[in-house]
Amino acid sequence: MGSTGEPDRKRRHFSSISPTAATAKKNPFFPSSEEKKIDTAVLQFQNQKLVQKLETQKVEYSALENKFAQLKERQQPYDSTLKVVNKSWEELITDLESCSMRARESSNGQESRCLSIIEDVTPHPSHDAFLSRLMETGATESSSADNCPNQMEEDRETGIPRTKNIVSNILAAVDNLWHLKGGLYAAVLKDLQDGGSKQKASSNLQSEVKNLRLALMDLHLKHKSLTRELQSRQDIDAKEKAKLNRLKGELESAVKELEECNCKLAALRAERDVTKGAFFPVLNLGNKHVAGDRVRDEQRDLRDMESVHKELMDQASHQLLELKGLHDGRIKVLQQLYNLQNTLKSVKCLSSSKAFLSVKNQLEKSKSEVFKYQALFEKLQVEKDNLAWRETELNMKIDLVDVFRRSSAVTDSKIADLGIEIQKQIDEKNRIEMRLEEASREPGRKEIIAEFRALVSSFPEDMSAMQRQLSKYKEAALDIHILRADVLSLTNVLERKVKECETLLASSADQVAEIHKLQAMLFDLFMNSNMHPTIYEFLWRMLGMAINGIDMLVEKVSVL
Repeated sequence: MGSTGEPDRKRRHFSSISPTAATAKKNPFFPSSEEKKIDTAVLQFQNQKLVQKLETQKVEYSALENKFAQLKERQQPYDSTLKVVNKSWEELITDLESCSMRARESSNGQESRCLSIIEDVTPHPSHDAFLSRLMETGATESSSADNCPNQMEEDRETGIPRTKNIVSNILAAVDNLWHLKGGLYAAVLKDLQDGGSKQKASSNLQSEVKNLRLALMDLHLKHKSLTRELQSRQDIDAKEKAKLNRLKGELESAVKELEECNCKLAALRAERDVTKGAFFPVLNLGNKHVAGDRVRDEQRDLRDMESVHKELMDQASHQLLELKGLHDGRIKVLQQLYNLQNTLKSVKCLSSSKAFLSVKNQLEKSKSEVFKYQALFEKLQVEKDNLAWRETELNMKIDLVDVFRRSSAVTDSKIADLGIEIQKQIDEKNRIEMRLEEASREPGRKEIIAEFRALVSSFPEDMSAMQRQLSKYKEAALDIHILRADVLSLTNVLERKVKECETLLASSADQVAEIHKLQAMLFDLFMNSNMHPTIYEFLWRMLGMAINGIDMLVEKVSVL
């Protein structure tokens, strides 16, 4: 702004101006003042327009900033869940790949060992159906949003062969297991077609297999729902990222517009300063005398010029105040941008801090321990089933050997009894012949011989009757021996089955206790390490299904 001594100095200069110079300068001075007035009016109008534009841009910027803050607040709860889901998904894929490879190798080994059984059995036509169900779930696909970035498409392209490999390994293992089950089922049906209890056992096994298939279908449906939920979350994340990118672009454009407005304001300010400096021209001073009326006119003109100058100075001060306000607003906007950058840096620092990394490592360790215990539990379950099958086969073989041994002992005893009886009959025949010879030498041998002949003639009938009675007695004794052998074998089998039931009950109680411990550990992990609720629910349901299976087995054993 101009100083207060400037009007006095100009007044002194005008008082010393000559009349000819005043008349010479008076005519061209007023048109220039009118032009300056027009220029100031134009500048005022332009300044008003710029102020309005700045106000609208401020409002738009504040609205965009509020929208950006709201979107950021909405995005914050999804970031941690997305990170956890992505990490758990990667771990699940790697674990599935390794488990599928091991299952395929183990199933190939079992198939090579049991090839003689499987050759007679036709496979189940479920490969295509299961593959189609898996492909319907969309587990091998990532987000399907239109605004999804290229990185997610590359991750999807790289993840498809892994998922296909996993699915092929799982299908091969399942097919091999179904082949093995079909072969064992056919072999057991061939060997156990006559026994009612064995048919009951086979029907129980069929029901258990059906229950296992239903459980597998339930797991598949849960997996399908989880994949749908994950896909929806990925779609939402892609949309939010697209909105954030769009808002960033709008924010950058708004910042550019503000910079352009600042440049325009600086140019206008420079023009105003130039016009302010060139508003009053420097008048040539002279030492000539002026008439009184001319002096009064010049003084009146000077007063008018001073009033116009004051008005222009007031307008300039008002514009300076407005420019200061705009400058303060610009500083506030820059401060807000700086605060936003600091918050972003603080979020990055928090994500890279030691406490966050330690919690993250603890969560990963707990997840790895849970998966390890789950794998051990499944391995023990498979080993338990294999041992149960082997034990039942060995028990059947031992029972058959016992029956054959007892039947051979009974036949040996019968052969010995028959040999002794034959020897007795031979001795009796020899004794009778000796008595006949002795009687033929004595007197009255004809009568004695006749009696002996009658006696000998009656011998075949008596012998046949005795032989019939003896055969009846032998058959009865044989039946008694067979029944005793059967009773002994059945008592042994019953005792062994009772012992097996006791061991199964004890092992089931131990397994239930271990499962309860695992549930407690899982609950502690969920409460202490921020485990994802879907993973916790999935593991909890698996443990509950294991407990229900053990309870059903205990009920069957108690019924038997």
